[in-house]
Amino acid sequence: MTPRVPAFVAAVAAGLAATAAVGLVAWSEWVTWRASRDAIPRTGLDPRPRAGDVVLVLGFRSSAHGRTNIIQRWRVRIAARSTDSRAATFVFSGGTTRGPSSEAALMARYAIDEVGIPAGSVVLEEESRTTWENVAFSIPVLRALDAESIVIASNTFHARRARRYLATQAPDLGPRIRRGRDYRFGELLAVKPYLAIYEWRRARLRQS
Repeated sequence: MTPRVPAFVAAVAAGLAATAAVGLVAWSEWVTWRASRDAIPRTGLDPRPRAGDVVLVLGFRSSAHGRTNIIQRWRVRIAARSTDSRAATFVFSGGTTRGPSSEAALMARYAIDEVGIPAGSVVLEEESRTTWENVAFSIPVLRALDAESIVIASNTFHARRARRYLATQAPDLGPRIRRGRDYRFGELLAVKPYLAIYEWRRARLRQS
């Protein structure tokens, strides 16, 4: 017969678990907020839309059924709220990884049909398969558009990584990076801790 756990022990354990969960959420919110301001020139920290905004929307692995998943939809919403959709140009980047459509085409279709981004403001880059390639293959498009202000739209840590890639691959475009609205307090609380831990582990592995 399994001995019963005293009520006060169970209560203490539950309290500690709840405290740990709250601490994890608070930590993930803080590190995500900090990352949203990292790898951005001082002149680009103001998140308000600017004339000539070009928003680079990073792809995410598609679902096998050919519909957008939660991360893809999140990235599209980040792109839309980071600028004036009526005046900006959106570059969707991402090749075909699963299903019949490229990540770029799938996300662009959602942006046009569900978010209200004008079809005439959309450009597709459909060859890239990594974040490094998202940036590298989009640089000619950014230059052709003569982007005065560049926003990279993705979940916060991924966007920060891409900003660093852009500054490395195209130093002339790095100073044009502007802060997007990828961070919102309390948004997708269940996802942020996972993304924060993933990025922390990724950084540790690179240092080892």
